[in-house]
Amino acid sequence: MEAQRIRDGVKAMHDGDKASSKGLFRKPDWDIASGCYDQAATCFKLAKSYDQAVQAYMKASEAFFKADATHLAGKALENGALIVAQNMNQPQRAAEMYQRASDLFMTAGSIDRAAEQLQKAGRALENTDVNAAIEMYSAACGLYEQEDRGRMAIDIFKKAISLLIQSKKYEKAVDMLHRQSAVLRKLTNRSHLFKANLSVMIVLFAIGDEVEAGKQFNMMCSTDAGFAQSEEAEIGQALLQAYEEGDQELLEQTVRRQHISFLDNEVAKLSRTLTVPGEMLSSGMGAPPSVASSTSASYASRPPPSSRPPRPSPAAAPGAPTSDIHAMSPAQVRAELYSTPASKKVPQQPTTTHPPPPQPAPTAEYHQPTPQDLDEEFARLNMDKPINEKKPSPAPVVDDDDDFDDLR
Repeated sequence: MEAQRIRDGVKAMHDGDKASSKGLFRKPDWDIASGCYDQAATCFKLAKSYDQAVQAYMKASEAFFKADATHLAGKALENGALIVAQNMNQPQRAAEMYQRASDLFMTAGSIDRAAEQLQKAGRALENTDVNAAIEMYSAACGLYEQEDRGRMAIDIFKKAISLLIQSKKYEKAVDMLHRQSAVLRKLTNRSHLFKANLSVMIVLFAIGDEVEAGKQFNMMCSTDAGFAQSEEAEIGQALLQAYEEGDQELLEQTVRRQHISFLDNEVAKLSRTLTVPGEMLSSGMGAPPSVASSTSASYASRPPPSSRPPRPSPAAAPGAPTSDIHAMSPAQVRAELYSTPASKKVPQQPTTTHPPPPQPAPTAEYHQPTPQDLDEEFARLNMDKPINEKKPSPAPVVDDDDDFDDLR
């Protein structure tokens, strides 16, 4: 069946080429050619030969345009773009065909169909080229605004605003929201306008321009008395108060209110990421609780410098003789050594900043010294006896008055 349809399509394409060619005694018949090409495109589409179907639709569009059927030419391109987008997965090529179809519909005077083609082009480019998709949506909204048919552009505005917020292009999102608000003012549904006003304030807070948000809020309340009494205005006032007072808790309570969830999804998500100025800075300056507690515990475990025991000096060491050994006789030294008990070794304080607690040295057993040990100790002390050098006396000071008295 599919092979037969392909053969029918090829035959229709041959007839269309014959009708569109110029002979010696005839002119091209674009009406017949456009019909043949359109029939061939339908046959190829049913046979799932999508590439041949797209080629047939493009030739049919050209034939319709030359036959002064501009609207049909745009429709043929629209059908070809739909096949490219859905069955051939070529979004860029589909967007180009949608744009050409939009131009043809504009030429035919069908503004609504032209804007619809731009919307389809933007939808095809969302996953591949977000910037181009936003431009397509903005152009579609512009066509509806020119024709004073803004009601039909509400959904396109929402889609464009969502893409702008996802791309973090908040300034352009504010401009798009203002365009949407201008359209909504002409409609009787005021709730959508109030939501758009609150969305403008939230996006301005996300930019970090709370001053401009306050100006916009005052202008909205002055130009629309209904907005000043709405729930959205109350939420906007609470947001301004939270930013002026630096109250993060009030801000979090405000964005959890029910009317925030009634906004567009991307705007509601953006509101939950708002923070008052300085909140992230103050939270990032301090150390983590575990680090701070361990640091304070380590400092608390150290004794203060005034309470630390003083380092013992060699002269004040226990067990050392209090008199001058060098001035003693051998008998006095012997008596001093016999009368002095054995002393424990005093561990020296380490010079490190944070020493571990010293381990006590084992107590040495006391042995009675022998006379030979005493003689060796006495000889060592006599050899280490320092030589006291006499310091030179200072020079006498000469007084000038005494010399003058001697001369007299």
